[in-house]
Amino acid sequence: MKKDNLYRPLLYSLLAIVTLFSGHTIAEDSFDLKAAFTYNFAKFTQWPQTRLEQPSAWKICFYGNQYRESFKGLENKKIATHAISAIQLSETSQLDQCDVVFIDSGSRELTRRIFLAVDSKAILTVSDIAGFTSQGGMIEIVEQDKRLFFKVNMQALEQSGLTISSQVLKLALEVKR
Repeated sequence: MKKDNLYRPLLYSLLAIVTLFSGHTIAEDSFDLKAAFTYNFAKFTQWPQTRLEQPSAWKICFYGNQYRESFKGLENKKIATHAISAIQLSETSQLDQCDVVFIDSGSRELTRRIFLAVDSKAILTVSDIAGFTSQGGMIEIVEQDKRLFFKVNMQALEQSGLTISSQVLKLALEVKR
């Protein structure tokens, strides 16, 4: 009986994963998956104490109208004890309100201005733009063999005063130091 209780949560988890992804391609689910990755990166980031003490909601910002529903779907989740607020951005002058910003590949032309706006600030940058971590971004979501992986730029994280969990780093495709 005890053995069944140990395996039951694992079985439910596997069943949920199979049900969630059966019959779907990465193209159909990529917006939701990238939003979920972004949420989990924020969740497993060590933030400055001053941010943790703020009572305000965590602000996950994004560029790209196609991500609207995916990021708005995160608003029922929490980071620590704080709610999440998803904010669609149209200009780089709005970045100061963000804790996390996702830059989709369609917003590539904004990358340099975004880097200047978040320089040395505790704002986590995540993108699916090829070469994002090489250009100075913190986390790059990469598609390979119809699966999503990610790369991490430790130098960019450290310059902003952020640290990502070592458990997350173990899952990274590449960690740039």
